[in-house]
Amino acid sequence: MFFTIIKGLIRLFTFAFSLGLLISYLSPLISPESIWVLQLFGLAYPIFLTGTLVFSLLNFAFRRKFIFPLIVLLSGGFIHIKYFGIDFKTSKNELHTETNNELKVMSFNVRLFDVYRLIKPEVKDSKAEFSEFFKQNTSDILCLQEYAEDKSNSSLISPSDIKKIGGFTHHVTRMTLEARRMTMGQSIFSKYPIINSGTIGDSSVSIPSLFADIVKGKDTLRIYNFHLESIRFQKDEYSLFDNTIISDKDYSQRITGLLRKLKEAYPLRVQQAQQLINHANKSPYSTFVIGDLNDPPTSYTYSLLTQHFKDAFYTANFGMTRTYAGKVPAGRIDYIFYNKKWSPVSFKTHNEKALSDHYAISSTFKIMKSTLE
Repeated sequence: MFFTIIKGLIRLFTFAFSLGLLISYLSPLISPESIWVLQLFGLAYPIFLTGTLVFSLLNFAFRRKFIFPLIVLLSGGFIHIKYFGIDFKTSKNELHTETNNELKVMSFNVRLFDVYRLIKPEVKDSKAEFSEFFKQNTSDILCLQEYAEDKSNSSLISPSDIKKIGGFTHHVTRMTLEARRMTMGQSIFSKYPIINSGTIGDSSVSIPSLFADIVKGKDTLRIYNFHLESIRFQKDEYSLFDNTIISDKDYSQRITGLLRKLKEAYPLRVQQAQQLINHANKSPYSTFVIGDLNDPPTSYTYSLLTQHFKDAFYTANFGMTRTYAGKVPAGRIDYIFYNKKWSPVSFKTHNEKALSDHYAISSTFKIMKSTLE
């Protein structure tokens, strides 16, 4: 009797996780403007995948049958591959190897340089820590999201500090929010001249994307720095993932509030991503689309962007990574996309220490030989 109940439960959980995994495959295919709840299944993909694998093995051990989960697992190959870097590096024979045709770009959501000391474990001197990070991890182009400036706050790293430490000579910013004396937005720092810049989007309803045209030698690059719609978590939502955070609301109220915010954010990201794509597709230059997508590789917005651009992580990395350092199990939500002429030869997630609720990511590119002949 006992083993009959155990086998029944294993069979039930195998079916439930497999069904959830199957539904998660629809997340990148159907817009949240039509059915937003599918994005939740896409977000939970790692859980469904792990559960399906574990209970399939248990199911096979007890019953020697696991046809349904096996079919589900095999049918999701196009999703599984998005979570794993394959390291399909371009052959050295296809790359131009001169040093002046190498470019390193970095993206970092700095969360206001932790000025409110929200990172746990606590960063005692965030200005010193960020300064040391930029000194140790140099790049040619640096894209910062949730960037902040406040001349009256000596504990906040300034743009002149960043330029001096990183060896940058030019920078552009787009500040869209203001709190007391602090302004917040996006920034792009460059070691090469910026000849043009602008924004995409209406700052009254969302966070605009920032772009800059940068001249490197005889080549001009267009760099987009984006931060798509945030879910805007507060303590009520964070308390669902961290027992040390106290909320005045009961569990059902917190879940309802979380779902409401997700329902609002998903369609907005699609609109922002499409706006970004439309603008980038008109670029006459080699284009890099860099920033915080706030969505995993199983999302519809990621699917939209990869119809037009390549993911540097997928091309130049082997294995898995996560770029969100907070309590919410968001996984990889920061990206470096590119389109033509340049090819990535390396990709890194800088996860040695959390200075923000995101880890910085960087990728080194080289020019394809065929574009120079």
